[in-house]
Amino acid sequence: MPGWEGRDGRDGWDGEELVRRALAAAGSPDGARPGAHAGGTESTGGTGGTGQAGYAVHAGQDWVTVAPAGVPLPAHGWKLHVSSRAATFPALAARLLPWLLAERCHFKLARSEEVLARMNGGRPAPAGVGKAVTVYPPASRVRRLGLDLAELTRGHAGPRVLSDRRVAPDAPVYYRYGPFAPRWYAGERGSLAIGVPGPDGAWFDGVATLDYRQPPWARDPFGGDAAAEPETLGGRYRVTRGIYQAAHGNVFRAVDLSRGRGVVVKQARAHVAENRAGGDARARLRNERRVLAACRGVPGTAAFLDHFAHGEDEFLVTEDVGSTNLLHHVRLHGALPPAALRALAGELAGTLAALHRAGVIVRDLTPRNVVLGHGRAHLVDFGLAALDGRYFPGGTPGFVPPEQLAGRPPRPADDCFALGMTLGFAATGMTPPAEIPGRDLAARRMLQSLAARPPGAAREAALRAVGGLLDADPARAAGTLAELALGAWPAGHGAGWAPPPPPAVGPRTAAALRDRVLDLLLTRLAARRTAEAEGTIDAVDAGVYTGSAGIGLELLHHLGHPGVAEALPGLVAHARRAAGRVGLAEGLLAGTTGIGLFLARAAAAGFPAAPVTPAAPPEPHDDVFSGTAGVGLGALLLADVTGDPGPLARAVRRAEDLLAREAPRLGVTADTGLPPGAGVDPTFGYAHGSAGIADFLTGLAARTGDPELTRAALTAARRLAARAEALTAAAWRPSAVPVTASWCQGLAGAVRALRHASSVLDAPELGRTARAAAAACAAWVPRMENLGQCCGAAGVGGALLDLAADEGGERWREAAEGVVRHLLVRSHGPDEAPAMISLEGQDAPLSFGMGYAGLLSFLRRFDLPGACDPLSPAGRWSPPPPAPPR
Repeated sequence: MPGWEGRDGRDGWDGEELVRRALAAAGSPDGARPGAHAGGTESTGGTGGTGQAGYAVHAGQDWVTVAPAGVPLPAHGWKLHVSSRAATFPALAARLLPWLLAERCHFKLARSEEVLARMNGGRPAPAGVGKAVTVYPPASRVRRLGLDLAELTRGHAGPRVLSDRRVAPDAPVYYRYGPFAPRWYAGERGSLAIGVPGPDGAWFDGVATLDYRQPPWARDPFGGDAAAEPETLGGRYRVTRGIYQAAHGNVFRAVDLSRGRGVVVKQARAHVAENRAGGDARARLRNERRVLAACRGVPGTAAFLDHFAHGEDEFLVTEDVGSTNLLHHVRLHGALPPAALRALAGELAGTLAALHRAGVIVRDLTPRNVVLGHGRAHLVDFGLAALDGRYFPGGTPGFVPPEQLAGRPPRPADDCFALGMTLGFAATGMTPPAEIPGRDLAARRMLQSLAARPPGAAREAALRAVGGLLDADPARAAGTLAELALGAWPAGHGAGWAPPPPPAVGPRTAAALRDRVLDLLLTRLAARRTAEAEGTIDAVDAGVYTGSAGIGLELLHHLGHPGVAEALPGLVAHARRAAGRVGLAEGLLAGTTGIGLFLARAAAAGFPAAPVTPAAPPEPHDDVFSGTAGVGLGALLLADVTGDPGPLARAVRRAEDLLAREAPRLGVTADTGLPPGAGVDPTFGYAHGSAGIADFLTGLAARTGDPELTRAALTAARRLAARAEALTAAAWRPSAVPVTASWCQGLAGAVRALRHASSVLDAPELGRTARAAAAACAAWVPRMENLGQCCGAAGVGGALLDLAADEGGERWREAAEGVVRHLLVRSHGPDEAPAMISLEGQDAPLSFGMGYAGLLSFLRRFDLPGACDPLSPAGRWSPPPPAPPR
């Protein structure tokens, strides 16, 4: 968090030192020893000055954990949280730590002042705000310890803990029911979650949220009720619905009862996102009020109406200027058409130019802060804005220039840059990569994305407008802003100006990119093994989709690359260990089937491992992801590894189960929450729908030659083709969204299944449908923000490479080159060292389904035409004879 970092990232108090001092004061021998370093553990016994046994102290990256020797730690129960501001925590600790040691409780505290300040900032874990100390009391002492803690800490200020209830209104002590140590379980469709098992065997989700929850079997030890937000704020604003929920405060839509008009009420919670000077979310709210007063009457801003306090929190009231923002609109309806983009550019530029004339620099112009409605676009959220030399640090990465995030004083050109990125998002539907380190590269990547749109006057106009706003010369950026404010598309840099060229793609480029991705994957794997914490999902995820088995399945194709053979034994061991820690059902992408396939292939490659067995009932679904078809497909692929007839027999039984039902059991519905014209139907996709089921039946028919299976596969493929034709037509409409082209829910998965069925089942009409769908997918690639296998560009690339292997496949090979080019355009690293996946912002960034392993699979197949996909049945077995007609 800006304002807290010191030398070596450690400034202010140190949690381990506070514990050591408290132990020494209590007469414990533990306090006289040097503390454990980050990541180390000190475990000591003996008798302290109070006649009690010693303590084990563990100092990790974020927490210092203190465990009294001989005191068992329950698996779950009522936690007590003590909240504090970062700056005042030592005063609290001076009272609190001796008491906790005397009570011989298990507890943990924030590792340092910097860590607590970051936690209280609400990013990246909003539910962690305020949790300076967590106490794990035995069930018999929860109430007494909670009340005593409240008495001990009465009057100490700290942020509200939103996931908890409060023990007393004047003390920073909170409580909720949850796990004392992370215990993972497999939820719906094999997804891993931390939970608490109930008396009836049902699991309660143990992860804290921004709302209080407790298991149905647990009884509140303090008899409290959830403290809901008051329905009427400030005595006159009746809340009608929430707009946005965040740790630093919520935003509501409300009715002003005194005037009967709709308003927006913005909350700022006390002591959240506090800087070293003491300014918190409330200070930013006051800054916003100050700025709104200065720009009253500026078209495209929301009028300030009221500012009041409720308890420690403060609220800002503005007029309601619209029901949706630009980010939400584009996510639902796709990129703006040319006329709407031009209108938006003129409106926002006019507002921004007027604000600059009033001395205001916005400093956080993003699609989320552009409200659409009431006849025009409006800018909202001026908490960081600069006026008369006063402003707050920060901004939204990717949209504001990197220099602003580094702390450079505000300039009007910073807003021009942010407007250029916002218009680029509106034109492409893709947010700019957040981790690009420099302004020039950020501008280059956005212009390359715009240039990948279909050629024409609209593209050229957008390029000149955005290019001018992103210009490194502040005068040229201001000139572009002025032209846009007048309603004109700017002439840009003159007749000779051209956008940066797209990245070159050739055999050497693709091979170099493959090696780069492989090296990034190996480097990060080594770092993860070193830092792996037991409480993280990385420690327990062995699955194909996001875990170690998926990474390993792809790395087995790269044994000649330095470091791969050394990494695989660790992945094998991890998959075995992690699978045994969670009760997993059978399942291909999530479950023991996929893990077993990896272990078997690893053993065949010289990395022996014992098999895994399911420890939970089968999923009640028939899909490929975690259901019947995936179990059958995994068994089908396993049969080729082991040569054992058992897996093939299991695959046949799974097919018989599928065919015995009138319709497949699916865990998804066609209702996505997207508008009707979005072109998305999850029941059609490969992961959770009919495409994956059809592909399994086709593969099994090819492997066995069974006439009944062949007929069943053809029937399933024809049904799939009929739906694919309708969705292909929808994909070309302006209302479609990028996931319509995806592998998991969209057309790319159907392309693979239909092309496979066309080849195996001698049904050329299925191939024609596959190629028509692939053309729609290829057209979507330059607008796909997601790059992964599951929902993104790499998954589309795999389908294009399938078609490229056929006669006349040059067209599809060229389309696959477009995928490689798009990976480079979306890189947040330079061309010579591309980095496509955010290691901090992306879930499972190394994985097969969502991360680098999936990109690597596509790049390997691109570099080696004809190479197989780790999980596809296509091309592995000769087609059977044509099935006799029925």
